[in-house]
Amino acid sequence: MNGRLLGNEGRDHAQKALNLMEQFNVPPTPENYAVWVSFATDSNPELCNSIKTRIETNEEFTDAVSADLFEQYFQWKAVQDAVLESGGAMSRELGAVKQSLEAAERDTAAYGEALQGASTELEGLRDPNGMKVLVESLVSATAKMQRRSQDLEKRLQETSNEVTQLRSNLEKVREEAMTDALTGIANRKRFDEFLRKARRGADGNQKPLSLVLCDIDFFKRFNDTWGHQTGDQIIRFVAGCLTRHSDDAHLVARYGGEEFGIVMPNTSPADAAQISEKIRRTVESKKLLRKSTNEDLGNITVSLGIANYSGNESIEELIERADSNLYRSKTEGRNRLTDDKGEESSANAA
Repeated sequence: MNGRLLGNEGRDHAQKALNLMEQFNVPPTPENYAVWVSFATDSNPELCNSIKTRIETNEEFTDAVSADLFEQYFQWKAVQDAVLESGGAMSRELGAVKQSLEAAERDTAAYGEALQGASTELEGLRDPNGMKVLVESLVSATAKMQRRSQDLEKRLQETSNEVTQLRSNLEKVREEAMTDALTGIANRKRFDEFLRKARRGADGNQKPLSLVLCDIDFFKRFNDTWGHQTGDQIIRFVAGCLTRHSDDAHLVARYGGEEFGIVMPNTSPADAAQISEKIRRTVESKKLLRKSTNEDLGNITVSLGIANYSGNESIEELIERADSNLYRSKTEGRNRLTDDKGEESSANAA
């Protein structure tokens, strides 16, 4: 009876998730299903709050938004699974090495006893035949010890190779979990981690830290007019422009949807503004064609907000200032950048 009730409950949750996906025009992919089942069962408070907020503000659940939700709340599980799998493999390897070491210890003790016994026998041994037997026994014991040493060396080498491979696999999975699948740049998790590290570095070395937030202007209009695939093409194009003009020490990340962030350690406000202006001009100057039809997509522009770390604020406050400056750029005409001083640069001002 309990099993049937649980089964019915599971079907109800599944049906509720599918109904919600249909209501908000979310494609029934495995990733989206995982997100909406979690929402339907109220099993992830942060995910539920994020979806509720989007519903309350009538935000469309585009492919980009859906991908962000899965990446933010589910993809990190891949790292956890990899850690558990690697931990199990490591435990098995260490267990095998432990057994080999214990066997080697027993053989070493036996070899020591054989040498000790031979030493005692040699003291009173005068018979050539007896000497021959003793030498043969020592040769045999030594050969056995050599074989054990070779086996142990081989076992240790195999374990070393296995540990190296496990470390490589873990790093690969971690890198994938920190990378935005659409653009190949860092995702929000990597952005948050890098920004915290950069803030600690700025506190320690007293060097500047700048943060740039960038948003594609009128992105929803492009999506509605040309479709999600073209929207993805635009997102990849802008990500490429940001990466091309940023320094190697900077981190370019997809902050969410059509919004990007650039963390700039050791970068002054003036240098951050200069880089941001190069990005703005590059995006504006490129003629982008729809891949499937070669149709002109029109003028694509971005708005940017710059904030410089003041040394006495939280990460949240720094992001809020950059976001406020971005908002000002968008409300005052778009296709421009705004910094902490309220200074703007735009196509019209250039």
